[in-house]
Amino acid sequence: MARGLVVLLAGAGLVMSSMAATAGSTSARPAAAGSTAAGPTEATPEQLASAETDRIGHRDFDARQRMSATYPNELWRLYGSDAAGRGQWQDASRFFRRAARYADKYSQHRLSLMYWHGLGVPHDRALAYAWADLAAERSYPQFVLLREKMWQELDEAERQRALRQGVAIFDEYADETAKPRMERAVARARSRITGSPAGLTTGNLRVFASRGGSSLFDPGDSLDLRPMYADWRMDTRRYWAVEDAVWQSGGNVEVGTLETIMSSQRP
Repeated sequence: MARGLVVLLAGAGLVMSSMAATAGSTSARPAAAGSTAAGPTEATPEQLASAETDRIGHRDFDARQRMSATYPNELWRLYGSDAAGRGQWQDASRFFRRAARYADKYSQHRLSLMYWHGLGVPHDRALAYAWADLAAERSYPQFVLLREKMWQELDEAERQRALRQGVAIFDEYADETAKPRMERAVARARSRITGSPAGLTTGNLRVFASRGGSSLFDPGDSLDLRPMYADWRMDTRRYWAVEDAVWQSGGNVEVGTLETIMSSQRP
């Protein structure tokens, strides 16, 4: 069993109430008139467009910011989640859009919800669908389901406009364009790796920073950056494969410990 810090999808734990983000969701409807039973409270747009991992503590934010330095999609996604958690939706839209330029499907998904609910951007259901369609480009189940729910809510005029607007969005943000952009960014980061001229990072690479400890050199106040330069993170093909495996599983991802279970048990 190998262990390492998961930063690939930092802040990407989905609140699955986003599946109820469309106006037709029964879970968000008030009780019928005249009903004496207390029905479920109608969710606000902010709640439907938010994720649990938007609430980021200072130390956690600092650690994730440092660990995301080599991947711009992770860094801008982190900033977007933090802004959303603070209710700063205009900033969140700007940060998620920057992450989206680096083929970040989660950020594209968050933009679709923000357009659907008019948070930080104009309320535009057709444009929301265009972003949802882009987020579902790799057929991740959660994003495909949300895209289809949105499509059912659109009228015919909105559907036609969504298809037209989607062309320009795909031209700039689809994997065919965005993945090479990401690969170039990772290559630049790899050229600046701390370590030997050959890029050796297998030693005890550790950074010390003021994170609230009593001393600058407090061992409990340090952050091990070796996982940041793990081989699979420096190889974009492997990076995409890990991301695909996580999202295809339909599970949520939190920052924490990655446990790699061997396919066969060794004696």
